[in-house]
Amino acid sequence: MANKVKFERENVIRVASQLFWQKGFHATSTRDLQEAVNMRPGSIYAAFGSKEGLYSESLKDYTIQMKSQIEGFLSSADTILGGLRAFVENVVISTKDCSPSAICMLVKANSEFAEKDSSLYELSVDLAAQFETYLTQLFEQAINNDELSNTLTPLEYARFFQVQFTGLRGYFNRPNVAQLAQPMINQMFMLMKSL
Repeated sequence: MANKVKFERENVIRVASQLFWQKGFHATSTRDLQEAVNMRPGSIYAAFGSKEGLYSESLKDYTIQMKSQIEGFLSSADTILGGLRAFVENVVISTKDCSPSAICMLVKANSEFAEKDSSLYELSVDLAAQFETYLTQLFEQAINNDELSNTLTPLEYARFFQVQFTGLRGYFNRPNVAQLAQPMINQMFMLMKSL
C-alpha cells in the first residue's frame, strides 16, 4: 500500500510561490524552501522532482490565482472594464503591502531567466502568453459590449492594459507616491477608452 502524502500539495505550492515571488528563483535556497514549507529537502524532491519543479508549479499556480482574482472582480462588476479597474485598484492600492513583491511574478520570472535557465524562461513566456490570451478574450467582450471602440483589436487593448498595469505596479514600489495611485489608475482607464 502506498504511503499517504503527508502534506497538502496545494498549500506547499502556495507557500513556495510566495517565497519565490519575494526572493526570486536563484536567491531562494533549498534551506529557505525547507523552512517555509516545513518539509525536508528529500520530501520536496520526492514530491516535485527538484527545486525547478516546485518553482514551475508555483508559477503556474500564481497565474491561476491572478485569473481567479480577476474573475472575482468581474463577477461583482457591471462591466468588464469595471471589473478590471477594481482588480487594478486592489493590486496597486488595497493589497499592495500584502504582496511579497510589487512586481508581477511572471514579469519577475521572465526577467530572471532570460539567459540563465531556458526551460523556466520558456515556461514564464508561455504562461505570460496564456494570460495575454485570457485578457484578449476579456477585451473582446468589452468591445462587443460597447465599453470600448473597435479602433484597436482586443489583443492591442490587452497589451496596452498589461504595459500600464506592469508600469503602475513598478512605479508604486517607490516611497511617498501612494497619493498618486488613484489619479493614475483613472488616467489609465480614461486613456484606454479614448484609444
